[in-house]
Amino acid sequence: MLDHRIFNERPESQERMIKLLQKLGYEYVPRAVAEEKRGSKSKVIFEDELVKFLGRQIFDYKGEKLHFSSESIGKAIRELDAPITNGLMMTSKVIYDLLCMGKSLEQTLPDGAMQSFDIKYIDFDNPANNIWQVTDEFEVERPNGKFARPDIVLLVNGIPLVVIECKKSSVDVIEGVRQNIRNWHPDYIPHLFKFAQIVIATNSNEFLYGTCGTAEKHFNRWKEEQKDWQEELCKKCSPDGKIVEQDRAAVSLLSRERLLQLTRSFIIYDANIKKIARYKQFFAVKKCMDRIKMKDGKGTKNGVLWHTQGSGKTISMIMLVKMIQRDKDFENPRFILVTDRKNLDKQILENFSNTKMHPTRATTGRGLVSLIKDDGKTVVTTIVNKFETAIKMNFRKENKNIFLIIDEGHRSHYGRLNTYMNVVLPNAVKLAFTGTPLIKEEKKNTYDKFGPLIDSYTMEDAISDGVTVPLVYEGRIIPQGISNAKIDEILKYVTAPLSEEEKEKLKKKYSTFFHLSQTTKRLEMVAVNVFEHFIHYCRPKGFKAILTCSSRASAIDMYHELESLGDLNSAVVISPSDTREGDDDDLSNSSREKINSFFSKIVIPLHGDSETYEEYVRTTFNREDNDIELIIVKDKLLTGFDAPIAAVLYVDKPMRDHNLLQAIARVNRVYPGKDFGLIVDYYGIFKKLHGALDLYSDEKSGMNQFDKDDIKDVLSGPQENSRELLRVRDNLLNLFPSIPIDERRTSVWQECLEKDDLRKEFYERLKEYSKMVDLLFSSYEFFNFVGVEKAEEYRRELLFFTKLRNSVSLIHDDSGEMSTKEYDDKIKNLLNKYVMANDAWTVQEPLDIMYKAKMDEQLKSLADSRSKADAIKTRMIAEISSREHDDPAIYMEFSERIKETIRRYEEERNTEKYLANMEKLAEDLREGRSGKSYPARIDNDSDSKAFYSTVLHELQEHSGLKANEAIEEDIAILSQGIKRAITGNTKIDWRDNVTVHKRIMAELDDLIFDFIEAHGLKVSTDIIDLILDKLLIVAKKRY
Repeated sequence: MLDHRIFNERPESQERMIKLLQKLGYEYVPRAVAEEKRGSKSKVIFEDELVKFLGRQIFDYKGEKLHFSSESIGKAIRELDAPITNGLMMTSKVIYDLLCMGKSLEQTLPDGAMQSFDIKYIDFDNPANNIWQVTDEFEVERPNGKFARPDIVLLVNGIPLVVIECKKSSVDVIEGVRQNIRNWHPDYIPHLFKFAQIVIATNSNEFLYGTCGTAEKHFNRWKEEQKDWQEELCKKCSPDGKIVEQDRAAVSLLSRERLLQLTRSFIIYDANIKKIARYKQFFAVKKCMDRIKMKDGKGTKNGVLWHTQGSGKTISMIMLVKMIQRDKDFENPRFILVTDRKNLDKQILENFSNTKMHPTRATTGRGLVSLIKDDGKTVVTTIVNKFETAIKMNFRKENKNIFLIIDEGHRSHYGRLNTYMNVVLPNAVKLAFTGTPLIKEEKKNTYDKFGPLIDSYTMEDAISDGVTVPLVYEGRIIPQGISNAKIDEILKYVTAPLSEEEKEKLKKKYSTFFHLSQTTKRLEMVAVNVFEHFIHYCRPKGFKAILTCSSRASAIDMYHELESLGDLNSAVVISPSDTREGDDDDLSNSSREKINSFFSKIVIPLHGDSETYEEYVRTTFNREDNDIELIIVKDKLLTGFDAPIAAVLYVDKPMRDHNLLQAIARVNRVYPGKDFGLIVDYYGIFKKLHGALDLYSDEKSGMNQFDKDDIKDVLSGPQENSRELLRVRDNLLNLFPSIPIDERRTSVWQECLEKDDLRKEFYERLKEYSKMVDLLFSSYEFFNFVGVEKAEEYRRELLFFTKLRNSVSLIHDDSGEMSTKEYDDKIKNLLNKYVMANDAWTVQEPLDIMYKAKMDEQLKSLADSRSKADAIKTRMIAEISSREHDDPAIYMEFSERIKETIRRYEEERNTEKYLANMEKLAEDLREGRSGKSYPARIDNDSDSKAFYSTVLHELQEHSGLKANEAIEEDIAILSQGIKRAITGNTKIDWRDNVTVHKRIMAELDDLIFDFIEAHGLKVSTDIIDLILDKLLIVAKKRY
């Protein structure tokens, strides 16, 4: 039977969250009370609570304890509620600074003097001193007069710090993320989100958090590292004794002390983008603080923090500096940020500058000494070799308030230059950050120099958390002295996954291309291979790529080869010939000439100098347009260059150990639609070129120098990918244990997916399978390892299960509840490229029951009558649910008719009759025929009919009222009176006017009470209040 709870997601997530928060110490404020506290739906602060908190603060003047004046408190509130005049981020930054630092207010003192004193909006040091509240259904007026209504809002001292969207477990939690993102847009309710520090989307099984301005892809899960604390608090606060994922995450983020910690120390504004710490950054910074304060039992303040590249290491540094600066245990702390490369020094300077920390860059050794001497310089950046000048100048600074924060501490910092740092700053705290693992032999040396390991975050951890994407290795070794026969062999290899038509196109395109001398054929072949892979793999998905060459001269040659092939926009980033880059400083005259020509003809005329040109390339490459799609480099940009849009690294040069790990990490950043980063190797980085990629013992790449656990999952090859493909395929098929793989009756498969939770699991497992099939057709080596026949089998299975997904999502109206855009685009591209003519596939839209012709067309994709009837049923439920308050008559009548239709079907099992009845219901809904008769006096009055249905339903439900013609006539008269009471009080902005609401409710209360008394009904005051609330909701929808 149709359960009324299908219309309501409150009990599963929203009510559970509120009950847990109450046990965490939040006071629950009912919606009606909350609206009264706000005074208007355009306002979002509980002003009385804020006045109360501010009013009890005192300041000391000449030994007398004084309170702030009401005028000062009013000014403080006005300052906090800043209008959004310079954009949401700028306004929220102003508010955030006020929340964290308070406001200096000028006071008129008892003796007539004027003096400023600090007032604070939140007591971060004493959580219990604050006012903690939670409310729900927080309806806020939009600029167009309509409303948006977040599910839950948490307020501290009347200030809305947390906004939560709750979903039922069958709905993808990402829909809650998108709802939040929509709501902070200018035409929705940004005036709520300007205060929000944590923004959450949750259902009972999933929980994602971010802050105002966080992009969808950066909403993260929380993994608690203080598990005993979390478990104990969950047991204490669970609403029913059970613990679900929502409980764990809520306790970790929203317990009162933790919420204040996150707000105060773990939010930054980076180039006008608001960012909140991931769980690993939070715990790493706290561990650093414990080390600095010598609370972790290691007996030193120094240490090493290894967080893999792409995990936000620089953000962790910034948050650590921010926390140290605020800590009262450190007096005037100063920070020297040390790197070993000019481009990294520039990058770290920019990163800290973006957060308004105002760092100063040491451009010379003498400049470094001068900056260290100047105690007013709080944050200084420098390259490590500048300490050598300080040694020559016999400079030494013994202060204990200096913190050396060393980037990539595994490299030159621990040699001779490390000794120089120690001599110049003997008492400084040394914290070394590294993004790559330490070589076994280096570990002891590094720990001896910088102190024991503080925290680690491996590549495996980052991939598991979705912070970075996995990296896939593909060997396409093209040897020197390539023959025409070898060229044919490679072209055959390259075109293996393509359709016959695509293969023929390529053969014609390159049949006359290879005509140059023997020595240049290899370069041509690499260029062709890169070109074709980019055009077929990167561009259709909106990705870009980096190509690294063995010398600056070969990078320029590669640029010209790619230019000659046509439609690919590339750029070369190399050092000028008068500077060294890597190991090619011994340039031949011809190479030097080639480099000079490149700069004189391409770089200088358009950009003036190499630094401006490089910055232009960096910026343009990171945009989503096609102005620069491929960057060609030797060594530049292979460290410290953050480009999430880069999905492929083409390698045509030798690389080893740290340099190799840093280079391949250029393509491990998260980006929409990017499931993995691809390393395409033309040179032969690894000793083994085929079969299993045995990283852990590979000498050629230097990977054998690392501990196995430190580089676990850093790369996968065709054998590993084949195993993963079989695993996710089995995982998908295991959802259908009783169905043979060759079963072709779609109804059999559809019936297995009737339950919401099983269907959701199916969608998730299908996504995983699609990722691996996509990889199979993207990687030639993987494709050849699997074989053509098997690859075609997997592709056809994917097509079948995708069509099954479309059909069940139509039947159960899941189209709006799945996060499928990236998935759909990917599958469409895959199937359109490698698909047969009769394998057409389109994205499934929700069933459109309001237009018969379109509905009939959509239903053709379903094979049987029951599936079609179920599709109409679920879409009708969604449609009438959206009208519950706008047109309760339609809602209640069609709810009953749907229930009755299902009951009859379950008794008779006549699918054709079931479909016919559902089609009739859809037609009645389209035509507005509810099938219900009303008293003649209101038959043509839709407003009175809505009030009539509301009153009749609630009285039948709660008082045992037996309807007859006389009773129905009296309720019709009552509904007309309700309409007069409401319309007599409505005016512009009445929906937001609490005074008008009270007047309407008083009049309605009299009408309802008189009716109940006249008919001798026994109805509690709670039920009367319920009826009044529902009538007001209907009125707001209609007037």
